[in-house]
Amino acid sequence: MKEEKKQQKEEGYLSFDPEELKNATQEGDPNDEAYELLWEATCVSSHINDADKAAGHTEDENVYPTTAAEVDAMETLVNQAEAALKEPNAEFSERVKELRNIIEWSRKRHWKLNWRVILGVVITVIILAIIVDGKEGDVLKSQKKIDQIEKWEMAEIAKFNLDSLSQTNFYFPDDKFVSAKVWNEQEQRLTAWEYRTATAEIEYNKNTIADKTIDRETRKEAKKNLKKAEKKQEACLEKFAELQDMSLKKMKKLALVEAEANLDEAKSAKTVVWLWNIFFLLLIPVYIFAARPYGYTISRYRREADNLGKIEKIGLWLSGGLMAAGAGIGFVDIVTKWSDGSVTREDDGTGAARLALKVFLFVAAVLVFCAVSCLLMLYATITGLIRNYDWSEVKKKAVIAGETAKAKYDEMRSEQK
Repeated sequence: MKEEKKQQKEEGYLSFDPEELKNATQEGDPNDEAYELLWEATCVSSHINDADKAAGHTEDENVYPTTAAEVDAMETLVNQAEAALKEPNAEFSERVKELRNIIEWSRKRHWKLNWRVILGVVITVIILAIIVDGKEGDVLKSQKKIDQIEKWEMAEIAKFNLDSLSQTNFYFPDDKFVSAKVWNEQEQRLTAWEYRTATAEIEYNKNTIADKTIDRETRKEAKKNLKKAEKKQEACLEKFAELQDMSLKKMKKLALVEAEANLDEAKSAKTVVWLWNIFFLLLIPVYIFAARPYGYTISRYRREADNLGKIEKIGLWLSGGLMAAGAGIGFVDIVTKWSDGSVTREDDGTGAARLALKVFLFVAAVLVFCAVSCLLMLYATITGLIRNYDWSEVKKKAVIAGETAKAKYDEMRSEQK
């Protein structure tokens, strides 16, 4: 019952029609002034425009005050209405009691938490923590490559033929930093691949330029690309020759530049994910703090909350649909009954694909749920901090502190002069 009454107040519910108070006022009635004041008390909300008030018409949810000043105004009018009552009236007393309940409720803070949103953000934090661990593994691998380079020793380097190598398929080892020999040979292959690419670009652009049917702009662009490709081809020839006679010191230097760049990239990726994880972890208590509006503040975003609720429902519907689709994928077995009465079962060959699809749908469902939860929590936190708390005093103190600091700085500068 208590929860039901709380929900009624959040939704702007009244047990009576406010227009009854306006209609109850009659000339010559001893309680006319009291009812008129009580009607005025139901019209303090800024949601009620002058035209509706003049017509004696308003909606239930518009009775609720939207600011602390409106709460004070409503209480003053209710007090005046009680003081103006000439003849005791049970109906009037009930109306006063309900309006006083609204006033009392509006002055207090009320939790407006969405536990589904909190759950979604908690899952997000857990997922990001797992990703951070994975990124830490990437950092360790990158560091290991640097350690490998430091231990390189000179070995006989294979000297490939550029033209013949550029005609073959390229082999890319998993770890080219394992030794100077592997790194150098891999660089030769990579340079040969770039040489082949440049050669193909030169041929293509020459054919384009020779084509008499193309327009002037296309030919101009082809000439520009041809020059770039020729420079690239020349650079590949120089690099290939250099690699075949490169010293161990030079190889280490070049390899370390690449490996350290990979390490920096791995560290940056880990830091970014870690910062997002910390951000959402800290967002949860801030959201809880921000989600405590006064009763009068709740009416400010009641309609907006409906729209956010729709977004949440769509997200939950999509997430639930993906989860149901994943759960609905079964595995197909080929059942064979043998002449001796025995039965064997074996996968029809689609088991691995079906399992992968199930996992994909389950992961997608969780990610959709988490994304919607993070979006809603971030929005609710920002709006909650703005609407549910008065930051004017904080702003005033900050301005005073800034002015004081500036005055001291100016004073110090004048003394130095």
